[in-house]
Amino acid sequence: MSDSTFEEEHNEVAQSSAASVNGTDEGKENQEGSSSSDDKIVERADNRAVRCSKVAVLVVIAVAALAFGTATYFFTDNEEEDNFEIQFKDYANEIGALAHIESENAFGLLESMAITIASYSLASNVSWPFITMPHFEQRGTRNNELSKALQLSLVPLLLKDLKAEWEDYAAQSQGWVQLGVDASPSLHRDYLGSNSKVPQIPARVFRFENGQNGSTVPQEEPGVDVGPGNYAVVWQQAPAPHNPSIVNFDLLSHPVFKSAYHEMWETSLPVVTEVTDLSFLYDGAVTDDATHPHSALLYPIFSSLDRKGGFRDDLLGFLVAVMPWDAYFANLIPTNINGMVVVVSNGCGDDFSYRLDGPQAVFLGMGDLHDSQYNHLEISTEFAPFLYANLTATHASDHIHCDYKINSYPTSSLEETYRSNKPWAYALAVVIVFTFTAGVFIFYDYLVQRRQNNVLTKAKRTNAIVSALFPSNVRDRILRDAEQQAENEERDRNMKANFKFGASKDQLKHFLDDEENRVSQPYSTKPIADLFPSATVMFADIVGFTAWSSVREPSQVFTLLETIYHSFDETAKRRRVFKVETIGDCYVAVAGLPDPRPDHAVVMARFAKECLTSMNALTKKLEFSLGPDTGDLSMRIGLHSGPVTAGVLRGDKSRFQLFGDTVNTAARIEASGERNRIHLSEETAQQLVKSNKGHWVTQRTDVVQAKGKGALETFWLDPQLRSSPSVVSDGKQESATAGGISRNTRLMEVGLKPKVPSEDEKMNRLIGWNTDVLGRLLKQIIARRNAAIKLGKIRINKFNAVPQFAPQDDEMMVLDEVKEIIQLPAFDAVVVENQEDPGSIVLDPQVTDQLKDFVGTVALLYHNNPFHNFEHASHVTMSVVKLLSRITTADALVDRTQERDASSLHDFTYGITSDPLTQFACVFAALIHDVDHSGVPNTQLIKEDSYLARLYKNKSIAEQNSVDIAWKLFMNDKFAAVRDVICTTSEDTKRFRELVVNSVMATDIMDKDLKALRNARWDKAFSEAAVTDSAEDSVNRKATIVIEHLIQASDVAHTMQHWHIYRKWNERLFHELLLAYRAGRAETDPTDFWYKGEMGFFDFYIIPLAKKLKDCGVFGVSSDEYLNYAEKNRREWELKGQEVIENMINNHRTEYPAPTPEDVEKASLLRFEVANRSSVIDTGTVVESSEGTCAMDEPVDKPKPVHGKVFI
Repeated sequence: MSDSTFEEEHNEVAQSSAASVNGTDEGKENQEGSSSSDDKIVERADNRAVRCSKVAVLVVIAVAALAFGTATYFFTDNEEEDNFEIQFKDYANEIGALAHIESENAFGLLESMAITIASYSLASNVSWPFITMPHFEQRGTRNNELSKALQLSLVPLLLKDLKAEWEDYAAQSQGWVQLGVDASPSLHRDYLGSNSKVPQIPARVFRFENGQNGSTVPQEEPGVDVGPGNYAVVWQQAPAPHNPSIVNFDLLSHPVFKSAYHEMWETSLPVVTEVTDLSFLYDGAVTDDATHPHSALLYPIFSSLDRKGGFRDDLLGFLVAVMPWDAYFANLIPTNINGMVVVVSNGCGDDFSYRLDGPQAVFLGMGDLHDSQYNHLEISTEFAPFLYANLTATHASDHIHCDYKINSYPTSSLEETYRSNKPWAYALAVVIVFTFTAGVFIFYDYLVQRRQNNVLTKAKRTNAIVSALFPSNVRDRILRDAEQQAENEERDRNMKANFKFGASKDQLKHFLDDEENRVSQPYSTKPIADLFPSATVMFADIVGFTAWSSVREPSQVFTLLETIYHSFDETAKRRRVFKVETIGDCYVAVAGLPDPRPDHAVVMARFAKECLTSMNALTKKLEFSLGPDTGDLSMRIGLHSGPVTAGVLRGDKSRFQLFGDTVNTAARIEASGERNRIHLSEETAQQLVKSNKGHWVTQRTDVVQAKGKGALETFWLDPQLRSSPSVVSDGKQESATAGGISRNTRLMEVGLKPKVPSEDEKMNRLIGWNTDVLGRLLKQIIARRNAAIKLGKIRINKFNAVPQFAPQDDEMMVLDEVKEIIQLPAFDAVVVENQEDPGSIVLDPQVTDQLKDFVGTVALLYHNNPFHNFEHASHVTMSVVKLLSRITTADALVDRTQERDASSLHDFTYGITSDPLTQFACVFAALIHDVDHSGVPNTQLIKEDSYLARLYKNKSIAEQNSVDIAWKLFMNDKFAAVRDVICTTSEDTKRFRELVVNSVMATDIMDKDLKALRNARWDKAFSEAAVTDSAEDSVNRKATIVIEHLIQASDVAHTMQHWHIYRKWNERLFHELLLAYRAGRAETDPTDFWYKGEMGFFDFYIIPLAKKLKDCGVFGVSSDEYLNYAEKNRREWELKGQEVIENMINNHRTEYPAPTPEDVEKASLLRFEVANRSSVIDTGTVVESSEGTCAMDEPVDKPKPVHGKVFI
């Protein structure tokens, strides 16, 4: 074969192969093209379905927004409307109820007056109508005040046969008019002028003339022929008639009264007339608007005292009270409620309307003037329905009385107070929520779509690469393998996750075999920790906290710490300072980590300064609620800069921790600092200097010896902050002011609002705290009393005279009032169960103001003694409050099924804290127990033969004087509202006085006779021999003596508290007695006996007293606490007492320098005045100290009775 032939064949084969290959590729391309077309069709259909579903979701959201918004609007609107209607109905029902009470009160008062007149006629054996009631002006005027009547008239019935005789009698007996004018001359001055002689009454009985009111036309007609009289003549009136020409007017000639008389005769019951002009009865004597509605109330007078109705033949006359309807609708609703309309209608066709705006009742006019759109809300109440409740069937059908109804309606202004924009706001909020939801959905869809597009793009690129590298079948296999691998990985993850729930035995065995490895390496990850080369650490400690917290309840301690540290936390967030932890009362913070910053020292310095300022402000504010000495607390702060290791220490309760020498040094810097100052290490000071803050830093003059660090050169930040002179604290220095109140006036006008010196912030805080304590107890008294009244356990008659708060025997001394047994009330579990939360009660502002004024005045009645001052009284009060709070109370059991257990618990605690009034009396006694204390003991007053010693017969002089002063102050009219809250019954008054007297008298611990009597009463109360008492007397005897010991323990509570508290008050007492010795008012220098005296005081009084508190078993852990502190202080005094006395003597020389000759002369004159003056003054007398003058209403040496006076 030739070469040409080979080449031709090869070309043909090649062409054939090419054609075959091309045909195969075209088929694949067609197949792939067809598949791609189908995919695009499916993709378009899916996209269309997705778009339709999105639109459907948005439509549903829009419809839901509209529906829920509309429903929310109507629901809120209906809720406001329902609230408005409920509130209106409550006020309308209250108006009806109060009107009913007022009507009952008015009718009851007239009934009492009618009985009084009938009783007088029977007792004086006078015959009607010839009767003149003595003191009718005073009786009637008081009746009018209570019943809200304008005028009251006595109208006897007169037979025509007795008319002439009556006219003679009236002319002879008209002197009552002059007596009435003389009793109330101010009411008649304008009419009578300087001439106090009243005109003569008409000589004849006269009648009503048409067109006239009270004409002088003689009554010549026979009168009415109904009942026992033909005429009803106006006789005595209260107030006395301005113009006596109304006397002898025949009321039965007046058509209104004639009709009312007929009805009264038929029913033998009181009658209210129709609305008419009654000014002719009181013209001039009473100021009133006659154009406003008035009705007359006719009340029958019968000859028999026990007949209230049904015996009309006994009718002698009647009383006529002029009732102004204005007065009955005043003060019915609260001040903040305006827009109530009251329409009064009667059976005689009268309608008149009032608008009530808070306590004001405005007369709108005659007729029904309410808004008709509120007809559906009408609340109707009958006026005085009790009048005709017992009418017989005959009388009920015949009587023609004008029965009154009170119809209450709201106004649009009242409704507007309950309407708001809430419906629209809530509906809009719902729409906004749905709109926001739709927006979130759209945004979420956008993100999902964008992510899907990105994934799809990457998938297309990946598919393109794979398709270009591999044939289609290989590509498909690779994709299938990838899918299978992904499924296997997911299955493995599920198996690992399920291991903990369903492990096999082999797996468990492997887990246990690996335990040793797991213990040696408890965490599989590296610790979270790092080194911060430059940071500033702050330690801040509360100075005096340990001593302060020892006399507080745990809740008060945490209140202080939470308040202060919360303020620090907020400042730390703002300053970007990291709070590490709190250790007790120490606050630890760091700047410069976890985010490093070059200005960490500057930031921490500013933070420390703010913490110091915040601390001082908060403690002053908290003293009002946490009690005395809270404002004296302060901060001691230390700062140090350097490297710090910080991280998370893992384990139980993992937390962020600091480690390293920098932390330890910061703690030493704080411990060696001073109160109210920021102590800096040298490193921190250098950091501040580098940051151009060198003017903030002042070098400390002395070298600090720090534990484990040796001598350190330190600095102060902001040297303008200085601490006050100090004596004691938690091993450091603390305030040692002498105490007492700085003032110009030692004593002030009793009852006037005290003027507390504005510069003495601490005294203001003490007054505020004492007021707060007494106010909380007042709320408990009110809550308990309200529950008792609600259950009908007690009844309060507001017309009763105010109970007397002091004995009536002026010769009786306070000491004579001490009771061996004070009767405390029995525990009532039902009352406690129904008692409202005292914290929800809001005291009347008048009561709050008076209470604060009283406490402020008591503060000014304390002398500026180092020990016996108002601060001491507040300290005693705080101890009383703490001991009372530690007594387990029966109030905790309020389940009625546990009533027996609650009663037993009450008996176990002797009922001391089950009665709020008893608690109030104890706190009250603590507050006033040293009022006007002169700074010397009773024995010295006896030696000086002072006026008080003679007055009180050398017994408990200061204590009796304190009770008399405080009690007279308390009885001043300025504090009437407070007294009314404390006691409303004679039993409460008696118990309150007895508790106060017993408590204050118990503070006289130096009188051996009184001490022996108290010990005997204690033995009798708690010995088994005391079996002669009843169970109730036994409990009350124990309660009485326990209360006395409670106040005794509180009076010397500093001896049974932290050593620093004891040191503070012991030094003040030492100063006080040393000042008395230096002034010549003591025979012995206290420095000679103080050490042994304190030892004996602990051994023979304090520790036995603390053991008594424990033995009585009612003070819980406080009795152990007091006993432990007493024994510790005794041991501490035995070891350090001599050294302490030397320090006290040095401090005394500094604080109380030697007097000048002029001071000695003044002191001598003062001693003479004190020994010889009478310190009893009436209210209104002002006595100034040596800095002022002495002004008294009577000579100072004039003896006066004890009670009812104020002792200064």
